[in-house]
Amino acid sequence: MVDHDEYQRWTAEARSALRAARVQADAGLHNWACFAAEQAAQLGIKAVLHGIGAAPWGHDLIDLGRKMRDEVGEAWTNPNERLQRLSRHYIPARYPDAHASGPAGEHYGTADSEQAIADTEQILEATEAVWTTIIEAASHEPE
Repeated sequence: MVDHDEYQRWTAEARSALRAARVQADAGLHNWACFAAEQAAQLGIKAVLHGIGAAPWGHDLIDLGRKMRDEVGEAWTNPNERLQRLSRHYIPARYPDAHASGPAGEHYGTADSEQAIADTEQILEATEAVWTTIIEAASHEPE
């Protein structure tokens, strides 16, 4: 079963979060840009999983990547390094007490947000490729 509308709904939010990451990076809010990029990656992976009825749960990108691999197999190129880097932004980018000293924003810079945005762009490209593979396979299934 393929639910294209559900996939599109989640993908739209992923793209929106990635746009927010770019805006925040341009404003010098690199910690928030990193967090928004991490969120965009989560939403992109969840788009595919919801689209195939796999009901993802949780916020851990590594686990979501594993779930994607379990559900779609080799179609998922499993950008594990990117998922690992992005997952590090889920908590430390937001909380002032996540670092030994200073607010979270003092621990992030341009290179961090650029890397996070680039990682997310690649992950969203991978999720779109997976979705295309799923749609093509579904169109060849007998009714």
